[in-house]
Amino acid sequence: MINNNRDDRRSQFKKGIDADESRRRRTETTISLRKSKKDEGIAKRRARVMAPATMMANDISSSSAPVVYGHSKRDKVFTTQDIPSLMEQLHEIQQSGVMDGDKLKSIAQAFRKIMSVENNPPVHEVLNSGALPYLINMLSLTDKPLVQFEAAWALTNIASTDQTAAIVDAGAIPALVQLLTSASADVREQSAWCLGNIAGDSTALRDVVLAANAMQPLILNIIKPESTSLFSNCVWALSNFCRGKPQPAISQVESAIPAIV
Repeated sequence: MINNNRDDRRSQFKKGIDADESRRRRTETTISLRKSKKDEGIAKRRARVMAPATMMANDISSSSAPVVYGHSKRDKVFTTQDIPSLMEQLHEIQQSGVMDGDKLKSIAQAFRKIMSVENNPPVHEVLNSGALPYLINMLSLTDKPLVQFEAAWALTNIASTDQTAAIVDAGAIPALVQLLTSASADVREQSAWCLGNIAGDSTALRDVVLAANAMQPLILNIIKPESTSLFSNCVWALSNFCRGKPQPAISQVESAIPAIV
């Protein structure tokens, strides 16, 4: 009888320990999930809401869009319903062989706006339309910085979602790295932003970015920034170039040490 009472007490004591342990594990899991969400938020950033003042000024001066009651055609709200028309325009430009800067800028801007919605951006619809190769090709139009900027911005919106690998698989990284030395500070900043999102997606994609020699031109923008915004975004991108486990090879990041200290 005595032994039975002892066994009951031990059983109740063990249940108490099990309950405490279960609560502790749930708490640790919750904290871990919150930390993961916080880390993901730090690693990836949605693109800017508005274009920089310099780009807006250039846009206005180079645009022939008529202004009516303080608004222009640039204020149009684009949705996924506009995608077929945008793709048709891209096909027409490709067939003509004439790289019309105004048209290309407007198309890239439209795709960027389509994917700028806060919740559930329709990235899949844009990718399925076949627009991605066109956006990447726009990055190489060195005499059309407004087009490059809008294309890089659209790609940044894609890179801020779970479809980041699509940009890498389509071969965008070399062009984005090249844009880090663009004559336009805004283009450099947007390309750094996009590369930062790509590197922040996973250590595998981070290593692809580093292998493309993105570190050195990024550091040059930190050492000699043209604006506070350019500096802060390049520093944030640098943090993604260096973060993650397994850590990047020291040979790939050691050139950043002078810029950090």
